[in-house]
Amino acid sequence: MRFSRGHKLFSIIAILSLISACGDQREEEVITDSETELMPDQESWNSQIILTSNGIKVALVNAGHIIKFNRRNVLIMDEGLVVDFFNDQDIHTSQLTADSGEVNERLNDLTAIGNVVVVSDSGETLYTEKLHWNNKLQKILSEVDVMITTGSDTLYGVGFESDAALNSWTIKEPRGKTTRLVGDDDEI
Repeated sequence: MRFSRGHKLFSIIAILSLISACGDQREEEVITDSETELMPDQESWNSQIILTSNGIKVALVNAGHIIKFNRRNVLIMDEGLVVDFFNDQDIHTSQLTADSGEVNERLNDLTAIGNVVVVSDSGETLYTEKLHWNNKLQKILSEVDVMITTGSDTLYGVGFESDAALNSWTIKEPRGKTTRLVGDDDEI
């Protein structure tokens, strides 16, 4: 059997290609358990989730980016966070905005972080850097510096507790100016 010169050259190139391909194989990368815990199970953009309590809508959470970690039962939200709160008659009561946040899926608790502002439909506004929504207690809680404005009053403190509508609130270590205590623009 005779081979032409072109056929011999093709055969040599094919064999060299196979040999080089075999030598170029890489070992499979092994992913450790600690690395898989850092990898999200799901991601979504411009999404909305609903927080409920006993089957009743409590809040609509909108985020630019949501990362879901099933093992930790947590949603991490970044690229902007907007939360609309509702009362048990499904009436809007307030809106929270923040840079980012986290939802504990098991408890439906929410933590908002960075430039947190809560504006109630009745006009009160709360400013803080970190705030926690406790779904079981139906309370907004903060343990850091806060400022709340209510009409002509501006109060500051370290720590805060309120319902979502900002109707019944307590500020810890209060200071500022109010007309509510005595009625003559007293400082506290």
